[in-house]
Amino acid sequence: MKKILILLVLALSMVSMTVNAQVNDKMEELRSRGFGARNTAAAQVGAVADSVAKAKEAKAQKAKGDTDPSFQGGEEVLQAYLRSKLLHSNVSGTGDVVVSFMVDKKGNIYQAEVTQSAGSTLDTAAFNIVTGMPRWNPGLKDGVPVDKPAKVTVSFGKEK
Repeated sequence: MKKILILLVLALSMVSMTVNAQVNDKMEELRSRGFGARNTAAAQVGAVADSVAKAKEAKAQKAKGDTDPSFQGGEEVLQAYLRSKLLHSNVSGTGDVVVSFMVDKKGNIYQAEVTQSAGSTLDTAAFNIVTGMPRWNPGLKDGVPVDKPAKVTVSFGKEK
């Protein structure tokens, strides 16, 4: 029984010391922010430091910024992809077809539509090429992936 009492007292002492240490840490943090300071200048310095930190954080978020969706590998890889698909499309004709679409948070293409036509045959071929593309890099808003619009111009009968 004495052993249990001794263990219980030791356990309570350890809990008490842990709680005391946590309270001391919190009080030290509050003092560093100017809480309880006789001199309000310390509190003002803490407030200025907080606002500067928040401004830096907002600037860092803005640096992540807003970006539009992009083809994985960049514009050159997109153009190479389109040239490759055009070679195998067996479609004759000349013209530019613009296909607009949405890119979701995961980079998938949806809601594709021809927004600049060059005739039904070329439109269908361009639509099929664009909707068959691999995933894109999603657009970002404040550094977070979001659904955003994009468009691709498919040029038939022209060398780029």
